[in-house]
Amino acid sequence: MAVAVKICGITDTGVARAAWAAGADYLGLVFYPLSPRHLAPREARALAEAAPGRWVAVFKDPTWQEIATVLAEVPVSGVQCHGKCPPHWILRVHERGLLAISTHLEETGADVWLLDGPQAGSGQAWAWRLPDDGRPYWIAGGLNPENVAAVVRRIRPAGVDVSSGVERDGKKDVGRVVRFIEEAKQA
Repeated sequence: MAVAVKICGITDTGVARAAWAAGADYLGLVFYPLSPRHLAPREARALAEAAPGRWVAVFKDPTWQEIATVLAEVPVSGVQCHGKCPPHWILRVHERGLLAISTHLEETGADVWLLDGPQAGSGQAWAWRLPDDGRPYWIAGGLNPENVAAVVRRIRPAGVDVSSGVERDGKKDVGRVVRFIEEAKQA
């Protein structure tokens, strides 16, 4: 089974369409105000409607009201929560029929656990070792088109997630996005 690929921090329709055409499984919309990839809900909705697919709403330290506001406005397939997450957020996401991606191993019930580098979204590499307890893990942090195939072959994660590793000068580079997807899928 091919590894799932998520390209996070999408802000441009052209990049989104190229990623879908190349075989991305998920694209991430960032709702953390301090991120340079942050979108307002109306911007995210316009992007998701212009390039339909399986979008994931990505939050850091949100309240449930912040998550619910986005879910009411933006057509997403899942929610990814970093930092301090609201109580019972996974249950509430599941009640809406959405995928829950947790960055906290101690949170039970998530559909996927995303293991990221020392600072989420920084592109910093880490040891890339997965716990061996049978849960579906995705990895992030320090991945790029040049190393993703070797990492996938070596540790066999259920998925990979990238943002800054496919950028040039702080913007998504379509060529790097497409190459990342191809390298991950062919590994």
